[in-house]
Amino acid sequence: MSLYPPGRPKRYDPVAGKGAMPPHATGEYRIRDGKTNAILYIGETCDLRRRMQEHLRSGKIRQFLGRSRRRTCWFEYKEASAASDSRARRTHEQKKIRQHAPALNRSGGGEGRIAGK
Repeated sequence: MSLYPPGRPKRYDPVAGKGAMPPHATGEYRIRDGKTNAILYIGETCDLRRRMQEHLRSGKIRQFLGRSRRRTCWFEYKEASAASDSRARRTHEQKKIRQHAPALNRSGGGEGRIAGK
């Protein structure tokens, strides 16, 4: 069984509040430049909405937006299948970080604690 469903991820603009608000669910997410569509950050979490809010509070999204009010970004996400485990999701995250080399990822991913341990 696949970790994530086929098809495009859902999108949410956290600055304008447009799109599908991320749920409180396990999944993978990406922060994309709203103009160039470049992937800026890739992550994996057990709570997509909470993680997006943490990025907003920490300044990661503002770091990208800078002082320009015309810049925007997308928080894209896919919910993980119920049968996925945290080790498989973290391995997938590491693979995607290596593949896309996002500008705001400081590491190779997968540092999170394994769920239930």
